[in-house]
This record gives sequence, structure tokens and C-alpha cells, in this order.
Amino acid sequence: MMNPRFGQGAVVVGLLPEQDPAVLKCAVDLAVATGAELVGAYVDPGSYLIEWDPDGNVLGKSLDRALDPDDEAALAVLELGPLLTAATEKHNVTASIRVLGGETALALGRLAEAVNASVIVVGARRPGLLAGVNEVLAGSVVRKLLATQHIPVLAIPRVDAHPPLHG
Repeated sequence: MMNPRFGQGAVVVGLLPEQDPAVLKCAVDLAVATGAELVGAYVDPGSYLIEWDPDGNVLGKSLDRALDPDDEAALAVLELGPLLTAATEKHNVTASIRVLGGETALALGRLAEAVNASVIVVGARRPGLLAGVNEVLAGSVVRKLLATQHIPVLAIPRVDAHPPLHG
């Protein structure tokens, strides 16, 4: 059963380099409106979680992965921290960023549970053929989140995803 806790739990936002700025803006606006902490998350699907406690729970330190200094794609994530800071500096919002490993929807769900999130905010898929092929092969992150989470998932459509309506 879904039990929305707006204003009582963190706002988790999935972040990507060169992401549509509307995703972060909506997450910041929601955190400001509810007085919640904002937790940004980048998920590296090329890595995975290996630390679990004896009861089968994910250890808090397992949620963050180290960045390989030789991996240019992973290092692009370093721009996300300053981006998060810039987006929240004019607001009275506590913000942090996590680098996660594993399948994107499951990693965001683990983080949301660990920080007692009230909502997960994600963007719609990127435009282009490669993004479409990836979605067909791996599935939609939004669909997986909706199928696996017990908290609300807010999907922000791309501004350029649909033609404007003309009256």
C-alpha cells in the first residue's frame, strides 16, 4: 500500500550528466514546497552492490560507489555535485549527492528506502535512437520504478518530447 509522506521524507532525484534541467528544477521545487531534504543520485549501471549485512539488508555505505579516476564517463558525474549545489543555493534546502551502482530502478529504490524518501523524481528517457534501443533492451526506468516502489514516482517529461498544442 502506498503511503505518501510529502514533507516527512526526502526527495530523491535521479541525475545524469547533460540531463534535461527540468528534472532537477522540479525536484528542487518539490523539496522547497515540502521542506524536505533533496538527495541527488547518479546510478552507474556498470557497477553493482556487493555489501550486505547478515540480515540481508543493504549497508548504508554500500549505496555509494567509488569513482574510477580512469573512467571518463564516471568522472562526468563530478559535474553533478556543483549542479545540485547551484540549483539549491538560493533555497533553504539541504542537499546531497550519492553515486550508486547496479540496475537503475532498483538502486534508486534502495536509496529511497535508506533515506526514508517521500518521492522519487526521474526524467523521461533521452531522445534518440540509442536511448530507444537501450529502453527496449533494458526496459524503462520509470516503468520499473512504478512496478517496484511503494512510494510515489514523479516522472518529468522532456520539454522537447511532444510538439506544442495549438489551439
